[in-house]
Amino acid sequence: MERWNGESGVGFLALDQGTACGIAGSFLDQNDATRARLLSMWTAPTHRQQGIGRLLVNDVLNWARGRNARTLLLMVTSNNEPAIRFYQRLGFTRTGRTEPYPNDPAVIEYEMSRPIP
Repeated sequence: MERWNGESGVGFLALDQGTACGIAGSFLDQNDATRARLLSMWTAPTHRQQGIGRLLVNDVLNWARGRNARTLLLMVTSNNEPAIRFYQRLGFTRTGRTEPYPNDPAVIEYEMSRPIP
């Protein structure tokens, strides 16, 4: 894993023999530093179902915990059932908050959250 770190944001890049195969970013909420947001989560199709996504989310959780965040939030599109199931397996639940997906207003994004122990 490669890591880019700032005071209020971080990015992780998973590498397989020097080739990027996953990415995840996070930042602290500007209005409530006890909340961190997971964003730009992606795993290469060739590397899915191998635990890379879990490792990336765990790295984000550890970073957020080190910044005293207590909740990790994310947005996932309603038409991405595999991602929704993945996040549920990692302990995320839907908060009830939704918004139109910026790239396609016909698609809804669900907010999901999980506590950071």
